[in-house]
Amino acid sequence: MSTKRNLDLQAILNVAAELAEEKGLENVTLLQVAERLGVKSPALYNHLNGLKELSSGIASLAVNRLADTLRAAAVGRSGAEALLAMACSYRQFAKENPELYKAILRFPTCADQGVQETGHAVVQILYQVLEPCACSREEVLHFARGFRSVLHGFVALEEAGFFQDAAADVEVSFERLVLRWISTLTEAKAA
Repeated sequence: MSTKRNLDLQAILNVAAELAEEKGLENVTLLQVAERLGVKSPALYNHLNGLKELSSGIASLAVNRLADTLRAAAVGRSGAEALLAMACSYRQFAKENPELYKAILRFPTCADQGVQETGHAVVQILYQVLEPCACSREEVLHFARGFRSVLHGFVALEEAGFFQDAAADVEVSFERLVLRWISTLTEAKAA
């Protein structure tokens, strides 16, 4: 339990993220965060302006954690190996942090400039991995959009309970899907 002396925005957001995973993103209240931190809820207002700012902070924290996860997956790898590692890490992040993943999906509608900048950092990691592929900027943009869509689509369907059929291994399906999408880069370079 934190004391008032140790209370800062990062501690508040970490607790809010924990609560989101436990109770659901939509169910986090300032009162719950304060109780978990061992403070009165007015103490939180020294660090944020209310629930809307808390929600933006959770989104920013989630995007930062995803960016760190993707960056770690890409380090020391290049090309298809880096992209596959990033894809697997993305999926694992979404599975382990379903409520934070939901917060990330709010990114495009979030008016907070800091959250917007953080979200762009995730895409920049993908662009850095794609830079050596020698594709046009437009092709890289198309690939990045498609890659993110492929990952999100698979994650969303898996989260919804699809892919329960034991006739085919879900891990194999995911890897094949990602590798097939990655192969479109070679096609784009050849064109």
